[in-house]
Amino acid sequence: MNRTGLPDWLSDALPERAAAPTEIAEAARHQVETIGLPGLRDEEWRWTNLRAIQRGRFHAPSGVGADVEPSTRLPLDNPLRLRFVDGAFQGVPDDLPEGVAITALADADEATRAAAFSPKPAPSVENPNDALVTLNTAMAREGVVVDVAANAIVERPIVIEWLDGATESTMSHPRVLIRLGESASATLIEHVETVGEKPAWRNSVIVSSIAANAALTHIALGLDGESRLSTTRTFAALERDARYHSHNVQLGGRMIRREYDVHVGGTGAHTDLIGLMMPHGKQLLDTHTRITHAAADTTSNEHYRTIADDAGRGVFKGRILIEQDAQRIEAYQSSNNLILSDDAEIDAKPELEIYADDVSCSHGATIGRLDQEALFYLRTRGIALDEARGLLIAGFAQEVIDELPIPALRDWLTTRVEQRLNDRSLPVDSDA
Repeated sequence: MNRTGLPDWLSDALPERAAAPTEIAEAARHQVETIGLPGLRDEEWRWTNLRAIQRGRFHAPSGVGADVEPSTRLPLDNPLRLRFVDGAFQGVPDDLPEGVAITALADADEATRAAAFSPKPAPSVENPNDALVTLNTAMAREGVVVDVAANAIVERPIVIEWLDGATESTMSHPRVLIRLGESASATLIEHVETVGEKPAWRNSVIVSSIAANAALTHIALGLDGESRLSTTRTFAALERDARYHSHNVQLGGRMIRREYDVHVGGTGAHTDLIGLMMPHGKQLLDTHTRITHAAADTTSNEHYRTIADDAGRGVFKGRILIEQDAQRIEAYQSSNNLILSDDAEIDAKPELEIYADDVSCSHGATIGRLDQEALFYLRTRGIALDEARGLLIAGFAQEVIDELPIPALRDWLTTRVEQRLNDRSLPVDSDA
């Protein structure tokens, strides 16, 4: 059997009506019941076991605990907060900046809801690798639409606060649509926090549409939650000269799977995908990316780093597709990985698929332990072994953190990573 099937408790939870247009929702519901959840024999899920979800018996939230507050405040200047508690959207803020319109998905018109459930590149309801997107389409009742007007420069960061596991062992399937008009710019930050002790599963989808000459910076921060389960799919479609900058930092969670599908569809468009994952304990942190260059004279840069400790497991799979008519492409991808324990594991698979002949592309992956020569150099300078190891590990992570465009957030995350390293028991290599 190629996949796990759909658990009875999940099949029973399928709603009669969802936020998606009726035809789309019904097709998704039929395929979910037919395909079920993806399994280890499905190519895109060969390293990610969904057993914790399969056996979880999660249920839709009752709505209790809607007034819960996050325990961590990001160091941001006057952010615009969009709060979800166990997947339920808590309402549109009163203080919207000029050029920004926000609508609850349930209140959006038919055309807007169709746009939210028809991302580009389009997933297939018949593809088992897209089964969780299809499940979201069939289940989504909550969500939000963010529209940024043409030429609007939104200085305030738009923060989606995902507060999971507030009161119950819940599951949620929210859908977010963000649309930027021509020459607009905005920053979207996902702040994920587990606010209770109950396990929670959030299966979310974010769809971004970036018009000509517009720029979206998308920062995803998953910093806590030893029992948190999350499966997130992000779609971004770029028109002429558009920019999409993604920064994905994952430090916490029992099983976290993030997928990015970026369609570079307009001449002159550019995307950056930058990420850091630090699994420890028995965490599984997994990122899959797919960049499609569908227009000439487009560029992309991708750089991911993983630091795995204890029995933690990190997964990175990145695919770059250059379509036949997409000439004069520059695309670069790297995956650098550091293993700190004999029980840790990292799987990295960079991929290039090129159908054009005028391109400049490269990709590569490295997996290893701490550099013994660098460690020896620090020790000859009088630095203690544990401190030397900590400096090397922190420096490895810092190169990704330094790519963040918000200085206060960079400094704050640097401190979080240092605290994380100070709390761990540093490994002792036999030849150190």
